[in-house]
Formats: sequence, C-alpha cells, structure tokens
Amino acid sequence: MRLVTDIFAFCAEHVPKWNTISISGYHIREAGATAAQEIAFTLADAKAYVRAALERGLDVDRFAPRLSFFFAAHGDIFEEAAKFRAARRLWARIMREEFGAKDPKSWMLRFHTQTGGSTLTAQEPLNNVVRTAYQALAAVLGGRRASTPTPTTRPWACPRKKAPSSPSAPSRSWPMKAGSPGP
Repeated sequence: MRLVTDIFAFCAEHVPKWNTISISGYHIREAGATAAQEIAFTLADAKAYVRAALERGLDVDRFAPRLSFFFAAHGDIFEEAAKFRAARRLWARIMREEFGAKDPKSWMLRFHTQTGGSTLTAQEPLNNVVRTAYQALAAVLGGRRASTPTPTTRPWACPRKKAPSSPSAPSRSWPMKAGSPGP
C-alpha cells in the first residue's frame, strides 16, 4: 500500500495527468469469479487504496480522478453491460458518500475491458470471433473507455494458419503447426 500511496502523492504533485493505477478485476473473473464477484472484489481493492491514501493525508480530489479500472467482458451481453453500469454507479456513490469526493471527475469509474480469454476454445477458433465480438459489444454498452479484443488464437494449441488473424495478436515470424502449444 505504501508504494501505491507514494505513487498517488508523487503523481498528484508532479504529473497530475498520469493514470496512477489500473485497479484490476480481469484476473479475478478469468479465474472463475462471477460478474458480481468481479465487481465486488475490485471495488473492495479500490476502496482499500483510497482509504490508505486518505490515512496518509492525501486529498481525495487530487488523486482519485486519475484512478482507472480493468475488467473482463464475457459473453452474456446484458449481464456484462449491467455489471459495468452498476460498477460506475456504485463507484460514484462510494466516492461521494464514503470518501467525501467533491470533484465529479473523482466519481468517474474510468475502465478498460478485455474480452474473456477463458471463454475461447482451441476447438472452435472461428466461433471465437463471434464470442469476442459479443463480449466487445457488452463492454461498449456498459460504457467502457477502451477495449482489447482477445486474439481468437489465444487458446493453447489453436492452429494459427486456420484461425483468422486479430489486429491485437502479435505477429509471428515462425509457422505454427496444428497441435503445437504456441508461444
């Protein structure tokens, strides 16, 4: 916590437009949490960071506008969009009521999403394109700031030659054989 609050203090003073931290829930969801659990654990982490900064004597409106979040977007469009919208409302309420933030920028839950890598299958690489598109749509409907579509070839042993290329997939200088574990 000390490292995080040191970063908050330094950036508020010297680089006030720097996003100090990306509070992540992506790994929580990818590890098997539900949508509600992802938001609950991520907001609990965020509250701990804010509380530590306030205990150190930092002004909430000096560091809170530069907090950002990182969430997973999975396949249930309505649940995911609702999850993101609920998280934004919860964060605004937490910042106003629990931490006394006055600046509307402090109330904003600015977040990035990545589509769910755990939802893709090596056996159906072309279906991964549709899965990723639905997940990205859910993120858009939920108000995300930025998104990363998980490459459709992410699952291990997914043959690169047969699967469509993704703009976010790193280029390879060697051919991959069907059944190879990949990088």
